[in-house]
Amino acid sequence: MSAAHVLKMIETGGPGGAERVMINIAGTLAKDPGWRVSAVLQRDGWLAEQLRAQGVSLCLLPLRRQLDIGFLRRVVRQIRDEDIRLIHSHEFGMNFHGAVAAKIAGIPCVATVHGRTYYGDNRRRILAMRALRHLGATVVAVSADIRELLCERLGVRDVRVIANGIDLSTYENAGRLPRSTWGLPEDARIVGAVGNLYEVKGHRVLVEAVARSDRSDVHLVIAGRGEEEAHLRRLAADRGIADRVHLLGFRSDVPELLKTFDAYVLPSFSEGQSLALMEAMAARSAIVATRVGGNPEIVREGQEGLLVPAGDPDALAAALGKLLGERELADRLAAAAQQRARDVFGLDAMMAAYRGLYAERGVRPGS
Repeated sequence: MSAAHVLKMIETGGPGGAERVMINIAGTLAKDPGWRVSAVLQRDGWLAEQLRAQGVSLCLLPLRRQLDIGFLRRVVRQIRDEDIRLIHSHEFGMNFHGAVAAKIAGIPCVATVHGRTYYGDNRRRILAMRALRHLGATVVAVSADIRELLCERLGVRDVRVIANGIDLSTYENAGRLPRSTWGLPEDARIVGAVGNLYEVKGHRVLVEAVARSDRSDVHLVIAGRGEEEAHLRRLAADRGIADRVHLLGFRSDVPELLKTFDAYVLPSFSEGQSLALMEAMAARSAIVATRVGGNPEIVREGQEGLLVPAGDPDALAAALGKLLGERELADRLAAAAQQRARDVFGLDAMMAAYRGLYAERGVRPGS
């Protein structure tokens, strides 16, 4: 059986949700002798290192303008030289360029959309998204919420939904970290979050919520890096809780962190389909998330966690107080969250869906 060659494309370098989904798909295919995987990236760095470790061959090819003809020529040449059978692109810029390159080369393209924030009222971007179907690409949304945005607001037709998936065992089997990791007493209650420190992620609201809590034993631990770090430190100091807010930066031990948290919070103002939320579920976390984007599709209110309005520190503080104060409720929601992750958000389910979609486009091992 000959190997079917897939080219993966993304414009970002991670570490983020879309990049980790790409790693999961590329790495799984690369381990299968029926598939060969290459990737086009904009730059070296974290994502490149992760893909190399998975056995994916890389081409570093910067995109220099909104429509880069030189970039397209290079990709089309690579398709023909390496007998690539399908492009699977992620995120806005590579979805458009991947679809154009695939059209020129006469191969199929799958274009996955991970988020809602690319478009706004940008007419040019909206038209570019509408062009994907005319170019022959199969458009995939990672949540029903994003599919609705693409179809109803942007006018993109025939959008599929394939939920993201994670390696559940990594999070289920992780061990806990001792409270002494942060110099905390053993009876400290830890509220945690994992995600890039961008304004849209809502960490300011989480700091405010902890400041408004009437529990002095609550410590906030956030794993992630980004432009909001200095502001969050100032806010914690202004609210008198600097000694109870711990910003860890990028961490490679997220599964262990999730196991250590007493409550996990996703306070975002906007989400596509959050891998971090799925990971917290797999780790059996008690969860509070904002009622935005794909979050209510992942965590159902009162069944696997508690949902609150975005930007409301009082509502978030109340929900956290409920989870931390009612151990039986927290345990029940956490157990249900882990079971839902097993039932719906495993890596195998996502890979089966994408393999099926590739086959629909005429690409399978031996083709």
